[in-house]
Amino acid sequence: MKKYMICFVSALVLGFSSCDLMDLKPLDQLSEEDVWNDEELLQLYVNGCYNALQHGYRYTDMMGIYCDEMYTRSNDGRVVEYLAGTMDADNITGMGILNYWSTAYSYIRKINTFLEKAEAGSVPEEVKRPMIGEMKFIRAYIYAELIWRYGGVPIIEKVYGLNDDFGVERASYDKCVEFIRNELIEAQRMLPEQQPASEQGRASGDACQALLARVLLYWASPLNNPTNDRQRWTDAANAAWALIDKHYRLIDDYGDVFLSWNDEVIFARAFSQANSTEFATWAGRSGDNGQGVITPTQNMVNAYEMQATGLRPYVEQADGTLTLNAGSGYDPANPYAGRDPRFYASVLYDGSVWMGRETEIFYGGLDEANSKVSSQPWNATQTGYYLRKFLDESIPPTGSSVKMTSPWIFMRYAEVLLNYAEAKFEEGDEPTARFYLKQVRQRPGVNMPEVKDSGDALRERIHNERRVELAFEHHRFFDVRRWKVAERTETFPLQKMVITKDETSGTKNYDIQILKNREFRSYQLLLPIPRTEIEKSLNTLEQNDGYVKTAE
Repeated sequence: MKKYMICFVSALVLGFSSCDLMDLKPLDQLSEEDVWNDEELLQLYVNGCYNALQHGYRYTDMMGIYCDEMYTRSNDGRVVEYLAGTMDADNITGMGILNYWSTAYSYIRKINTFLEKAEAGSVPEEVKRPMIGEMKFIRAYIYAELIWRYGGVPIIEKVYGLNDDFGVERASYDKCVEFIRNELIEAQRMLPEQQPASEQGRASGDACQALLARVLLYWASPLNNPTNDRQRWTDAANAAWALIDKHYRLIDDYGDVFLSWNDEVIFARAFSQANSTEFATWAGRSGDNGQGVITPTQNMVNAYEMQATGLRPYVEQADGTLTLNAGSGYDPANPYAGRDPRFYASVLYDGSVWMGRETEIFYGGLDEANSKVSSQPWNATQTGYYLRKFLDESIPPTGSSVKMTSPWIFMRYAEVLLNYAEAKFEEGDEPTARFYLKQVRQRPGVNMPEVKDSGDALRERIHNERRVELAFEHHRFFDVRRWKVAERTETFPLQKMVITKDETSGTKNYDIQILKNREFRSYQLLLPIPRTEIEKSLNTLEQNDGYVKTAE
């Protein structure tokens, strides 16, 4: 059986072909016929397609490094060139989740093959039906990820043969949303509302509904709804409402949300000791032999409000400077006191206790680049912070036989509540928006003040609540674009905290400095389609405005 499993994985990676050779039954490996007529192999095929949904536990797959949430040393300059349209994604390695086109259509082909071949196979219908539902969910999720990056894309529902015409055209964003909605509605009918514990990580009816709510929210947003069609906001609100007060709740401890399966998780990717990640190493403090590759920015830290007042410490000025927010209660000489509890659960800052010791990010400290005692100071943070969210304190960056197995959460209940609050606000129902914003802000372990703003100020509070609650979870990159505020947020310089410590008194001085100046052009609200894909289509694919149309 082990040999068969290895052969199957090879077939899955390479993808099945419709050539005549597949009509023969090999004696030393699995044939295509074996797969479509064997229940276990068919399920393994489905399992492999979940890899199309990319988790964030590889540092190149953290969307936060492509906006103002996080900073990484890796590929920074080349990513800037890609986003500016001066370098094609095909020439950049390590782009991870940002350049998704080729990965997406590779898996769409696998799913289309399944939907064509499995239907004619001998596996019983009652067994195939939930698998088909899973595949339709995955295909819908892939298309959602595509349109959020590129706008309208080709909708492909068949498997192309070698002699087929590969000229394809992009469908409109609206047509893609219609296709995704229909896929999810159909998948929802084939799947249980929730999967049992033994099937954690599989698509469910509720996962379909949560994805639909997000897709419709994005469709209703300014980038994709220039006339502000209120019906779209109503549709988004209704989709989110279908999950409210159903099977889920906000758990008390915000930090614990990300360490295990719990009542807040709607859909996530599971990991095990046999299938673990190296995220603890990538994100770990340099003083613990971590890599410190991905670190939160000062911009992100500034988004966390003061717990007593519910106000942010600073006001960002158009010229890239910060003005102290009078009345917030923030003390620049003691910047980490009295903040939103979600800050402490998400960010390791100078003085925070982790793994039995204080974090030292002051000049010359154990976790700082000028440390004289760290074995690898070159891996120290460049922003003045390390990540805490997602990490298990009992698992060090290196040297442990126990690996990190925290699930990567694609969708959770807090997002559903925030989706509903935003949609109701834009629909014109401010009291309902404030009520559901309150639910998120006042989970027992957070307990932030109630928001009483209205109008544009309330919209800004809703936007910032998403930024804080959903930090580093692959939302911010898309949020600032769909809201069409990226020309402000993405031109604001990335900032860092520089800390010096008086050796005699022990007093620390905190100085916010510019880490990196940034530029953003309006056409960067969408990503460029890889030029090689345009060439493969015989130039029937149209490049997004602002980018180089073809290779020179």
